[in-house]
Amino acid sequence: MATDLGLVASLFKTKYDKRGREYCMFMQCVSAFFNLNLFLNVKKSRNCMDKKKTTKIGGQAVLEGVMMRGKSVMATSVRDPSGTIQTESQRFVPFSERSVFFKMPIIRGIISFAISMVTGMKTLMRAAEVFSDVADEKPSKFETWLAEKTKINIMSVISILGTILGIVVAVGLFVLLPGVITDGIYTLFPIDAITELWQNILKNLTSGLIRIIIFIAYILLCSLLKDIKRLFSYHGAEHKTISCYESGKELTVANARETSRIHDRCGTTFMILVMIIGIIFFSFLGWQELWMRMLIRIAGIPIVAGISYEILMFLARFDNPLVKVIKLPGLLLQKVTTREPDDEMLEVAITAFKTVLAMEDDKNIPETKFETAYSIKKAEEQIRDALGELYSGEEFEILMAITGVKTREELKTARLTNIGFEKALAVANDRLSGKPLQYALGETCFYGLILKSDPRALIARSESELLAEQAIIVAKNFSNPKIIDMCTGSGSIAIAIAKNVDCQITAIDISEEAIELASENAQKNDVEIKFYTSDMFENITDTYDIIVVNPPYIKTADIEKLDASVRDYEPHNALDGGSDGLVFYRDIALKYKKFLNKGGFLILEVGCGQSDAVDSLFGGISKRIKDYNTPPVERVLVIKDEELVENDI
Repeated sequence: MATDLGLVASLFKTKYDKRGREYCMFMQCVSAFFNLNLFLNVKKSRNCMDKKKTTKIGGQAVLEGVMMRGKSVMATSVRDPSGTIQTESQRFVPFSERSVFFKMPIIRGIISFAISMVTGMKTLMRAAEVFSDVADEKPSKFETWLAEKTKINIMSVISILGTILGIVVAVGLFVLLPGVITDGIYTLFPIDAITELWQNILKNLTSGLIRIIIFIAYILLCSLLKDIKRLFSYHGAEHKTISCYESGKELTVANARETSRIHDRCGTTFMILVMIIGIIFFSFLGWQELWMRMLIRIAGIPIVAGISYEILMFLARFDNPLVKVIKLPGLLLQKVTTREPDDEMLEVAITAFKTVLAMEDDKNIPETKFETAYSIKKAEEQIRDALGELYSGEEFEILMAITGVKTREELKTARLTNIGFEKALAVANDRLSGKPLQYALGETCFYGLILKSDPRALIARSESELLAEQAIIVAKNFSNPKIIDMCTGSGSIAIAIAKNVDCQITAIDISEEAIELASENAQKNDVEIKFYTSDMFENITDTYDIIVVNPPYIKTADIEKLDASVRDYEPHNALDGGSDGLVFYRDIALKYKKFLNKGGFLILEVGCGQSDAVDSLFGGISKRIKDYNTPPVERVLVIKDEELVENDI
C-alpha cells in the first residue's frame, strides 16, 4: 500500500509543476515503485536447497534511462536528447554499516523501504533534469508580487501543495475507497451470523482484494500510454542486464538481449506481497470505524513493508516450485510492467551496471554528474555580474563559445548545461585576472574556423582575416599552387587557405611551441599542412608561388604600452618588430625573391600606419588593401615578383 501511496502522490505532485516537467515526471513516476528491488538484494544462503546466484545490485527505470544501485555506489545512465549516454554516479555509506540497529530484522526492511522511496524519487527528478529545457519565461505579476512580499518561491509552494494533494488522493484511492466499498458491501449483505474475528478477517480480505484490483486496473491503464510503454521497456532492460550478470555471461548487449525480462526481485512482486501481507496483518487489528482504520493502516505501512522485505529476501534465495507459486502473481504482473527493450536501451542499462561494478571495485574512480539545462538568461546575468563593467558585453562571447552558436540571436535558444555554465563562470573569473578572453576560453574563431588558442602563440585576430582573404583570392588564380605561411603562429592563416584552396602549403615559425599548436589546429580542422621551425628564411630550401607573412610589427618601445591582456600574456617574440617595427619587413624585402617563383606573389600584413614605410622597402610597387574600419586602414600589401599592373591581381 505504501508503494501505491507513493506512486499516486508523485503523479499528482508532478501535475502541478510548471512548464513541461510534469510530463517527464509522469512517465518516470509510473516506474518508480516497480523497482524496489534496489534494496532486496541478499547474500547467498548456505545449506539451503536450490540456491541460485544473486547480485547486490538492483535497479530502477527512469526517463530514457536506468538507475543501478549496489552496496555502496549508485549510478544512473540516461540517453540525452543528442543521443549520448550520460552517467551520474555517487558513493554512499550503507545504513547497515552505520549501526547494528539497522541490521535488525524488520527494522532493516523499514529503513530499506523508506530509502527506496526517497532515493527513487530523487533519481527520477534528477534524470528528468537532463531533458528539461529551461525556458527564460518572465514571471507573472502574481509570482513577482509573492516573491517580493513574502520571499517565497511560487513554484516551491505549488510543489508542496501538489505533493500534499497527491498524498490525499493516494490515501483516498488505496485506503479510503476500498474501505468505503467494503462497508457498502457488508451493509447490503450483513455477516452478523459469524464471529467477530471472522467478520474482521472477511472484511480485511475483501478490502485487500479491492485494493489489489484497483492497483492492477491502475497499472493496466498506465500501460496503454505510448510513452509509458517506452518506460516499461527500460524496466525490461534493467531486468535483462541484471539477469545476464547473474547468469554468469559476459555483460554485452547481445547476451542481455537473450535473457528474460522477468525478475523475481522486482518491486512489482514486492508490491503484490505487501498487499497480501497487509491483508493478513490488518486482519488481526480488527475493523474499526472508517477514520480509525485509515489511521491504523497508514501507521502500519512501515511494519508491513518490513515484514514483506524479510519474506521476499528469504524467498529470493531459492528457485524451487513452492517459491515460484508464491511469486507467481508478481511475476505475472511483470508481463505488464516490463516490455522488450531495444539494443540502445540495453546499452544504457549495461552502462549503469558496469559503472557500479567498476566504482565498487576501484575506490579511486571519481563521482560524475549529469549535464542538465541551465537558463541562458540567468547565466548572462550572473556572468555579467562576475565580469563587472570592465568587461561588460563579453558575457555573450563567452556563452556563444560555450554553447557553440555564432550569433546572439542563436544564443537566445541555445541549450546551456550546468557544466557549461560552470565553465563559462570559470572563463569569466580568468578574464577578471587579465587573461585574454581567447586564452580563457581556450579557443578563438578565425575565418569561420574554430582554433585552439593558448600562450604558445599570438591570438589569431580578426584583422588578419583580411590577409587570409587576399591570399585565398590570389591562390585561386593558380592551379594547385605552392604556398608558404611564414610566422604562422597558431596556424590560422595557413589553415584558412588550406580549407578554401587546393594547394600544397607549408607553414613555419621560429617557435617550436607555436608549431606544436599550429599542428594541433590543422588536425582539428582536418587539413594537411607541412610544419617546421625556421627563423624567417633560415631553413627554407624550396620556392613557392605565394609567400604569406604576418611578421611581428610592434615597436619595441611600444610593447610596454600595450594593454595588459596582450603585454602580460601573449608571446613577445610574436609582437616585437624592433625599434621601428620594420626589422622583419627589411629582412623579407632583402631575401624573398630568392624563394618566390616567377609570376608569384608576396602578401604581407602591416601595422596601422605602416603601409607607406613598408611599401617603400619593396620599391612602392605593392597593391594596398584596406580593412573595413571607419575610416578604413591599409592593412595588407600584395606584391608581385615584377612591377604590378592594376589588373594583374
